[in-house]
Amino acid sequence: MLYDTMRTEEKLILKEFRDFGVTVSLLNIDELSLDLNRGGNDLGTVLVRPMSHSKAGIIARILNIHGVRTINKGLAIENSWNKAIAISTLVRAGIPTVPTKLLFSASAQHDGINYPIIVKPIHGSWGRLVSLAGSTEDLTMLLRHKAVGETYMRISMVQPFIGDGTDYRVFVIGEEAVASMVRRPSNDDWRSNVARGGVAQAVRLGDDAYEIAIKAVKALDLDYAGVDLLHNDERGYMINEVNAIPEFKGLMSVSGVNIARRIVEYVINTAKR
Repeated sequence: MLYDTMRTEEKLILKEFRDFGVTVSLLNIDELSLDLNRGGNDLGTVLVRPMSHSKAGIIARILNIHGVRTINKGLAIENSWNKAIAISTLVRAGIPTVPTKLLFSASAQHDGINYPIIVKPIHGSWGRLVSLAGSTEDLTMLLRHKAVGETYMRISMVQPFIGDGTDYRVFVIGEEAVASMVRRPSNDDWRSNVARGGVAQAVRLGDDAYEIAIKAVKALDLDYAGVDLLHNDERGYMINEVNAIPEFKGLMSVSGVNIARRIVEYVINTAKR
């Protein structure tokens, strides 16, 4: 298993492997010197669990090039981590997504944008660097501020603010939605991320929600993922983001589903094929 920080999720996964009697080699990527001149075919099946999606994607892709099976695949991690690529892939596959525009400059024409809107970078998690803009002036100020940062920060995605910030997380493994929850923002924030104080509880969604979540994971060529959805009466359920290295301790605690075990079972069954 590849990791960089041994979070609760990685500890739970490791425990389940041991309960199954499976010996797991742990590789901390921050302590790893990756030899590009050797194949790595002796690694077996590799579960990719670093917090750093960018590092995870690169290492997994290199391993994949050398014929090593990783869960998830490197290209799938990279395509999911880039939210603009992910949304475009899902749209191409005919999967309902949150309406999204991509802006490359603070001087871009903002035609067709109805406020309020969410402004987010193409990479990121936990609601970091995500802003709410209520007018063209707000958006222009945000984009000018981002223009002085790193290159990738100068590219922004804008999406309509839907509802009150409530969203839904569906955890998909293989072709099965194994658990789901609703996340509502706290009283002093409009973001529903649990890491930012959002309140989560287990929920049974309609089959249509699970169907599009499973289709999204398949379209992005992922083995498993955390899929975030929004909903309104006009459009129904829409994919907002897909996380290829998802955290799940919060979902486990509210749903009672042993997600770590389900991941381990999937990895073991995959390795046997």
